[in-house]
Amino acid sequence: MPMNKKKLIKIISLILVLIIGWGFVWAWFITKTVRKNSKDSAMKNQHAIVKNIIVTETHEEKKYWEFYAKSGEYDSNNSSVKLYDVIGNFYDENEQVIVSFKSSKGSYEEITKKVILNGDNLFVSKDGSQLYADELIWQGKDKDILANGNVQFIKQNQLITKSEHASFNTTFTNFKIKGSTKTKLYADDDTKKKYTQL
Repeated sequence: MPMNKKKLIKIISLILVLIIGWGFVWAWFITKTVRKNSKDSAMKNQHAIVKNIIVTETHEEKKYWEFYAKSGEYDSNNSSVKLYDVIGNFYDENEQVIVSFKSSKGSYEEITKKVILNGDNLFVSKDGSQLYADELIWQGKDKDILANGNVQFIKQNQLITKSEHASFNTTFTNFKIKGSTKTKLYADDDTKKKYTQL
């Protein structure tokens, strides 16, 4: 008994639907790894706006430096945060503030712990010394603060120095200036009197 045309079309349609369905299932399994890698990649490249950021570095359970930023942008791709409206302090071994600083912007690298400030930078030590520079960089305990671009260091009634590059320890007691520099030294009051009376 010959098969009726309608039944033959139904069987062929059913076979086609099964083949197409199997193709979709097979494609889903084949592209599963690609989809997972894309998702993981998307997770690695996350950007987030964050507010009220506080970062502290400690050494032997004592605070070494700390900064606060009003806001920032976190980039998970390179584990860094762009910072805005930054203020902070360096501390001595008794956790007393020895240097305070402010900057309108900067960045912090989570893995290397490197801090870069590059907007209206001002550092002031507890003895009143002031440091201005276009860019200030430091990275961890026992490493100098590097100053780049229009560096100006003022030690009250003692000296004013201007240079393109300089490095400072965190107490501002030792520093090196590099490149084209101008320095003015001022004598103490007794020395001034001695030379003005000659």
